[in-house]
Amino acid sequence: MRHLLYIDPDDAFVISAITWLPGQASAVHGHQVWCMFGVAEGDLTEEQFSEAGEPRQKVIYRAGQLADRDLSQQRVHRVSNRGIARVVSLHLYGVSANKLTTGINRVLKI
Repeated sequence: MRHLLYIDPDDAFVISAITWLPGQASAVHGHQVWCMFGVAEGDLTEEQFSEAGEPRQKVIYRAGQLADRDLSQQRVHRVSNRGIARVVSLHLYGVSANKLTTGINRVLKI
């Protein structure tokens, strides 16, 4: 579940929280906008892929940690909660609030 926390007054970015239940995962995707994220609660797993879908690396972020920012929209990844407890992540996206649900991800067919 995504929760909108802040909308930039100039509509240049938004901050949202995403709650991940055990076993939940995103699709493999890239971003159409710059973004960065960190973990507020729990452990979040990020699997990174090449554009062709080949696995590159897996990173587990713990509460208080930030992922590498993706300012050039080059990262392809899947984010998941592989644990047994809820995870809360915070995301900063360079997108206007009216495009929050449609203007962030580019889902890849891998």
